[in-house]
Amino acid sequence: MVTRSRLALALLQVSALVLICSFWEELQSVREALQLTYEYRSLSRGDRDAPVKSVTIFRNGYTTGGVEMELSAELVATKCTQEGDLAAYLSQFVAVEGRFKSNKETTESDVPGVVADRVFNGRGELLQRFADIQSGDALYLVAPGLYFMWPFVASGHRVVVTSATKESVVIESISESPRTFRLHQLFSEDEADTLIQQAVQREGGPVNAAVQLSTGDAVNDKSHPTNDDGNSVTSVVDTVSETAAHVRKRVLEVLSLGEDKDSRGSDNGLELLQYEQKQAYVAGNDHFQVAAAADGMDVDSSKRDVTRFATVFLHLSDVALGGQTVFPLAEMPAGGLPPGSDHSLNSARDYEAAGAQLFTPGSWEMEMVRTCSSTLAFYPSRGTAVLFYSHRPNGEWDPMSLHRGCPVIEGTKWIASLSVRNKQLVDPLKCRITFKNPTARPVQLYWSNELMHTLNGNGGKITFKSFTGHTWIIKDNDRVLLEHVVDAKRGKKQTVIVPPISPEEAADEPEANVLDKTKQSSHTKVEL
Repeated sequence: MVTRSRLALALLQVSALVLICSFWEELQSVREALQLTYEYRSLSRGDRDAPVKSVTIFRNGYTTGGVEMELSAELVATKCTQEGDLAAYLSQFVAVEGRFKSNKETTESDVPGVVADRVFNGRGELLQRFADIQSGDALYLVAPGLYFMWPFVASGHRVVVTSATKESVVIESISESPRTFRLHQLFSEDEADTLIQQAVQREGGPVNAAVQLSTGDAVNDKSHPTNDDGNSVTSVVDTVSETAAHVRKRVLEVLSLGEDKDSRGSDNGLELLQYEQKQAYVAGNDHFQVAAAADGMDVDSSKRDVTRFATVFLHLSDVALGGQTVFPLAEMPAGGLPPGSDHSLNSARDYEAAGAQLFTPGSWEMEMVRTCSSTLAFYPSRGTAVLFYSHRPNGEWDPMSLHRGCPVIEGTKWIASLSVRNKQLVDPLKCRITFKNPTARPVQLYWSNELMHTLNGNGGKITFKSFTGHTWIIKDNDRVLLEHVVDAKRGKKQTVIVPPISPEEAADEPEANVLDKTKQSSHTKVEL
């Protein structure tokens, strides 16, 4: 009898435990749903018509330094009679941050009187009237000449937004600098398949001719992917297909750019990119600098710097191993990335071990593999997307946004990319420079202080897009062979020849090719 009683008690305890676990899982789901919707819930009719609403006002892109206040319908109706008045009225309560000007000791935000011309809520919605505001809203004031920027709350924090096309998109905060987010439900698997199929089938057709890029014989464009084995990476810009247009519109809606987005500098179409094994993207940040005005006169540097304000990478395919988007200057967030990031210690070890089987020790590829394993990185997962900003809320460039595409170790990587510039792209005085190495030894090619490529001997060559004022340095290990400052006035296509390295090679070269900075032009062949 005692045994049966104990057995019955044990069964009762097990049943209770199962019930508690089930309830706990359901509770967690409810809590997660509340986390996604509590602060950013849809407006209700009762709250919309409330005579007084409590809000917190922030500078654009910030969640600190907010000012709590109550707004009354009567006061707002009196003060705000036309478009832009609401933002202007609220500007008196916080120090609105104006546009950064890099050639001055102060920014516009240091000068009293900066007035915002737009106000957004925590759902990224542009507000014009008191009825648009809900009690409890966080309001973000945006100065003229700047875009709304999604604020970073905490790593793993999620916001659900609904685009004009009625799709719900989840925006998950990852890091503050660089300002990065993971986007969920931005596009469907069917859309991913369609974009890939169109890129393959219509190469050279209406989606625009594919740009074939390689480092072996053709082009390594600094704003495009690169690889070091002569295999090409295909880039197709889709500006006309219905699927690309829908996805592009959805991305721009999530960024809360408004109806003037095209006139303010968004790129024209989705760029579709395919990476095979060993291929990577080694370019740096989306920051282009024009050294001087077209007439040679110095101008405000804020007008010379053209930055991609925001970039969204859509992962159209899974990748068996590799292909991360990495920010090499950024450390992992405290406590690591949120669940589902795949950036675990074991993943990093597997990636490094596999990379060692493909790449030469000490090569730039192997160094990149190590960087991809130890710094902030996003692993490609079909159906997800990454949003990052290349500058701070005031328009100042954020150097932490320097990013790269890690080598694909196994599988194929398909992504779509859409970028928005912080101003119309002015004439960047750009040109294409081909570096050729006729010497017998490999040399290192640096852009400023960053190693961009190891140029093989006996005819190795590579081409970059560059701009007036850029400095390129060719080294034989630690010895500087040539320093070349770009001047696009010398031609849109230029060739720089590596000077002789050894005395024997120097004896075989024409006298004009002897390294001498005063005769540097003798190493540059200009093609018009």
